[in-house]
Amino acid sequence: IKNKIYNPKAKKSALKVAKVIVFNDDDEVLDYEMAKCCNPIPGDVIFGFLTVVDGIKIHRSDCPNAIQLRANYAYRILKAKWVNKNEIDFIATINIKGIDKVGLMNNVTQIISNQMNVNIKSINISSSDGIFEGIITLKVHNVTFLKELTDKLGKVEAISSITRTYKH
Repeated sequence: IKNKIYNPKAKKSALKVAKVIVFNDDDEVLDYEMAKCCNPIPGDVIFGFLTVVDGIKIHRSDCPNAIQLRANYAYRILKAKWVNKNEIDFIATINIKGIDKVGLMNNVTQIISNQMNVNIKSINISSSDGIFEGIITLKVHNVTFLKELTDKLGKVEAISSITRTYKH
């Protein structure tokens, strides 16, 4: 009889795989991790990359590393697609810029937390000469939900730009 070591991370990972991403044309369920270089969320076009050490990493098709991975390691690319997308939260990071005004960050956090019911993982805002720039890391369900959130934030008069960033 083999001794089994309880590994809660492995069990959690297996559950996540069954609910979120399938691979190849036959919807194969495999273990994977999200690539930290591009932080894919449901709704993004994705692919799997079979690494030498860390197994399958899921990348956005527009990831900064995608061209290099596909060009040099095409034989390690796996088709991947999302399934049951709304059950799990994913990390997404946005960069916001605009005119610094009293109460602006209160408005932003009210939209994110109260109106959209989104959990803020981190927020970093700085201001210089009346212009602010901020990086907000959020937990969202999918890219459609993130777009709805950024559209609402874009209606705030003092915000001039909102972009999704790769790093968090």
